Amino acid sequence: MSCSMSPANVPPGGMAWAWRILEADAPGNAAAFRRAGDPARRRRHGSFPAGPEAAGRERVHCPAMTTRVRSRFPTILSLIVLLSPIAPGCAVNRHVLTRRELECRRAAYLDQAAHDRRDAIQKIVRRMVREHEEYAQSGKSGPEPVFDVLIISGGGDKGAFAAGFLAGWVTVEGPLARPMFDVVTGVSTGALIAPFAFTGDNLADARILKIYQEPQKDWSQVRDWFFFLPGRESFVDATGIKRDIQREVGRKILLDMARGAVEDRVLAIGTTNLDLGLPHTWDLSEEAVRALSGGKVGRVHEILRASAAIPAIFPPVVIDDALHVDGGTTSNILIIDDLRADDTPRHILRREHPDVPLPRIRYWVIINNRINPDPKIIQPTWVSITEASVDAMIRSSEMTTLRNFAEQVEFISRTEPDARVELRWVAIPDAWNPPEPGIFQPENMRLLAELGMRMGVDPGSWRTNLARIGPRDLESPPVCLPDGR
Repeated sequence: MSCSMSPANVPPGGMAWAWRILEADAPGNAAAFRRAGDPARRRRHGSFPAGPEAAGRERVHCPAMTTRVRSRFPTILSLIVLLSPIAPGCAVNRHVLTRRELECRRAAYLDQAAHDRRDAIQKIVRRMVREHEEYAQSGKSGPEPVFDVLIISGGGDKGAFAAGFLAGWVTVEGPLARPMFDVVTGVSTGALIAPFAFTGDNLADARILKIYQEPQKDWSQVRDWFFFLPGRESFVDATGIKRDIQREVGRKILLDMARGAVEDRVLAIGTTNLDLGLPHTWDLSEEAVRALSGGKVGRVHEILRASAAIPAIFPPVVIDDALHVDGGTTSNILIIDDLRADDTPRHILRREHPDVPLPRIRYWVIINNRINPDPKIIQPTWVSITEASVDAMIRSSEMTTLRNFAEQVEFISRTEPDARVELRWVAIPDAWNPPEPGIFQPENMRLLAELGMRMGVDPGSWRTNLARIGPRDLESPPVCLPDGR
């Protein structure tokens, strides 16, 4: 068992970025950590045997080091306890509600969520009717109406892939050209990209691409030396990302979002209400209308920041007296239309507008992740285990959601003759590996954006088959020896 900590003990990716931040901000302190992890220093304290004969042997827990650590532990613990209440930026305690008050709040929330869903479905129906009427008024000389839905997944810094893909997609011509989307949904990093994709403006595409190609250092800056205390709300200070959201989502973007609402288009963003443990879907196009008319533009910014507030990494956001975090906590893909329900836009259109034919519906899904995990040996440390477990949970949930939706699309195509529903998706290739460990690394994001642009200009990047996606979906399976090498 190890008696020390060194950079080698910190796994690449995940929390490894914290070590690099500490090293960059305070080289002297990082050097002290290095000295503590120096093999020669450990040998002097008997941490593990020296020399080649130690290779492959388990580290031995040494009595001398144990006595030293135990003698210092009460002092360190006392220091942490004393500093916890006075450390700068400690989380503010919120008013605690009774169980009954929380249950009443949850009931009101569920009622509002059902109301918001009905409103969104009615907007979609009105949009379908509007496009049919415009087509009829044109003398039916142009192409038939097509209802297009863009879904952008979460993925943290891997959102650079979607930003690049959307920028490349605008150059495509023909049947798979990038359309003006009727509905755009986004979660986490996808939520930050969604408003720009919603506008259909090439300049907006260029702006969001530049943000992901040139990430600012203060996006992942540890808030201070007391970030590890249990009373802190997050490891990272959100000042940088908050500033950039306020700058980029300005009046021009808000006006474009509000115009989309007037045209009965939907821009849906997902967050997670931690107080209730439930997902929350916001129609950001309607929020933009209210923000411009009431002067509360900051609310739109807070919703976007909340959707990307990775728990524990970025600080949560209080909206309407509820604590909100990353939408990927409950679902990394936001699909607002349950195709199996009996109150879908299809059913309502048939019932209320029997003279309006169903348009062809196309779902475009951009996954800011690789479909299959990169196999690697996970070290038995809490950081490595947590990182690998969270990644596996998100990936599994993501693919389960997408597979279920694909099954719905296939079922409707078989059972409803007038329904023409298509599903296409694209993801980061499994062969891609980040050259730099950690999150928000400029080189990784630049390369991912370039990869996305190359794939975006190629219509062949879109895939339609989900049934066979899994560990066997390898472009060139390795030739393995009997011992597994």
